[in-house]
Amino acid sequence: MLQLKKPKLHELDYRKKLLKDKNTMKFNTNNGGTVDFAKKIWKQWYDLWMHSSDHYYAYIYDKDIHRYIGEVSYYYEPEYDEYILNIIIQYEYRKKGKGKEALLLLCQQAKENGIRFLCDDIDVNNPAITVFKQAGFKETWQKGHIIMLKKRL
Repeated sequence: MLQLKKPKLHELDYRKKLLKDKNTMKFNTNNGGTVDFAKKIWKQWYDLWMHSSDHYYAYIYDKDIHRYIGEVSYYYEPEYDEYILNIIIQYEYRKKGKGKEALLLLCQQAKENGIRFLCDDIDVNNPAITVFKQAGFKETWQKGHIIMLKKRL
């Protein structure tokens, strides 16, 4: 069973590890792959993501194995006039139903926070599209290699 947990500032080392893992970040190859989440930006990042009504961020905690297995977030994107989500499941926990469960938890949290729709713009070759569709997301547009998936909450 999964749970969303907001991390403390000193717990952001898990995010750093997650974003630096080549296997976990393989889906991000078109955008550079791994991401450097340097400790010097943690405080500024944390203040935005933990204290802004337009941003939400949490770790995905697996209560059965007592460890974090990924992250979820959403933020308001003015370019689309939509809330865009992000979900990353650590590589070794993929293909076990964890992504769909975490995505549904994020949708529930967003709904409780007053959000009416969640979207994600992802690469057409990303296998996560199946998970999104299983969770009730529908394709709303495609531009080049990017599609927008959207769900009414």
